[in-house]
Amino acid sequence: MNSVIIDGYVDEPTCLGVPPYISTYVRYVAGALKLCGFLNVDYITIDELRKCDYALSSKKNYTLAIIIAGNPVPGKYIGGEPLKYGEWRKIAIRNKGIPLFMGGPIQFSFLEFNEEDVRLIRGDIESFIFHFISNSSEEERVRDLKELNSFALHGTFIVEKHPRFPDIIVEIETGRGCARKAHCSFCIEGRYKVEFRNPEDIIAEIKALYNIGVRHFRIGKQSDLYAYGSELKVWRNGFPAPNPEWIKRLYEGIRNECTDIKTLHIDNVNPGTIANFPDESIQITEIISNYNTPGDVAALGMESADPVVIEKNFLKASPEDVMKAVQIINEIGSRRENGIPKLLPGINIIHGLPGENKETFKKNYEFLISVKEKGLLLRRINIRQLKISYGTPVEEVYKSPLKDKKILNAIFKNYREKIRREIDIPMIKKIFPEGLVLKDLIVEGYRGDWSLARPLGSYPITVNIPKKLPLMSKTDAFVVGYRERSLVGLNHPFDIYRATLPELKCIPGISKRASEFFLDKKKLLSFLEKTPIFDKIKMDTL
Repeated sequence: MNSVIIDGYVDEPTCLGVPPYISTYVRYVAGALKLCGFLNVDYITIDELRKCDYALSSKKNYTLAIIIAGNPVPGKYIGGEPLKYGEWRKIAIRNKGIPLFMGGPIQFSFLEFNEEDVRLIRGDIESFIFHFISNSSEEERVRDLKELNSFALHGTFIVEKHPRFPDIIVEIETGRGCARKAHCSFCIEGRYKVEFRNPEDIIAEIKALYNIGVRHFRIGKQSDLYAYGSELKVWRNGFPAPNPEWIKRLYEGIRNECTDIKTLHIDNVNPGTIANFPDESIQITEIISNYNTPGDVAALGMESADPVVIEKNFLKASPEDVMKAVQIINEIGSRRENGIPKLLPGINIIHGLPGENKETFKKNYEFLISVKEKGLLLRRINIRQLKISYGTPVEEVYKSPLKDKKILNAIFKNYREKIRREIDIPMIKKIFPEGLVLKDLIVEGYRGDWSLARPLGSYPITVNIPKKLPLMSKTDAFVVGYRERSLVGLNHPFDIYRATLPELKCIPGISKRASEFFLDKKKLLSFLEKTPIFDKIKMDTL
């Protein structure tokens, strides 16, 4: 029997599956199919399928096809374009006769779904597929931890079929559900029972992936890594006491079993956990920053600094709590390795929540400015508009029209640009100083004649290089300039005798004389000898 998984990519608060990331859902479904006796499980991305006009291979005689999709946290992507509304219909039309199932976070995008040729699975698609095939059950179900661990181990093989393998980042799940007693109005995690996987099960999964060539991992699929392994017995202000011992067991086990990991990063951290349990959180921050690889980001879900919005939406933390979390992570994680901080905080902000007004934008901006004025670093500030997931409390609020929506949208645009200009760029300059060499950047796309290259990692910085390099090639580059949320870089080592005019224009202090120096390399060399980038020049050409 043959089957195919169509990766429409996911982007949700607890999981990223847009290339170079591969989501948990894809691997779990692959494991379920293998356990059901499928001898051949193929994998194709939605980007690849678009190139074929949505037609699957007619030679494979697929018994079924499964689409994984859903991006309740939409963003701008370099590595791929997630499944768009209605594309499942095009897939169904071009592949008539193949039963087509669809699941993942896309299940929360529709109150009703009435497509004759596509079945949307509510619940865990991996568990549904397993029981549907093995015992013809039509029940849409929630998987348990035993099933999850089995699917995870048996589905590791699918990553080798990713078009970017081995240069992929595999998302790793530590558990599900939000351990807080109250839950944010917009989030689906509160709907799930709180469950934590044992460290040994996670380590076994990572080792299996490592053994087939994966070297880049993100422990990202959870609502709060700092709450991982909590016994849920001691509470402060609705937050459970963390369990540093479990996190230590997890990280020590990963590093002992997989000695040549290139990337070990994290994602979600609840600032309320850190603020309410600072001693335990300091221990956890030390463990993570000791065992991780440089460039890691702890994404803190602040969502809003407005007390009215916080109260109406049961948000995680006050501005004071978030500031405390930012300070703790900076104090421990900002030490540098290979010139890059080990672990820095990021901030997530959502606009469009109930209770928001013009003052909300001012309060958020003032909070971010205060972080900057304290000399603290934020690796990433994610500002997005609310996208409703059905089945969450905020759904009820927005059955009535949002007041002043046009005015707030106009304010949002100006406010976001102000943050990018006044806060983001100064932060990036401190984190990635001029002359810093960034290694193993992968060219993922182009903007005009510029190459867009990124390292593999959690929220990797984009480096704009002023020349077209081969797509998916690797390069090193050193920093020469800054743009909104990105860097300008030149290849390292830098060969001045082969440098193009656009490259010379990027060198600090040289732009007005670029044409002159392009024609007279000796004069260029004399100038560069007095600059901080002189040691980045390819000396054997002189």
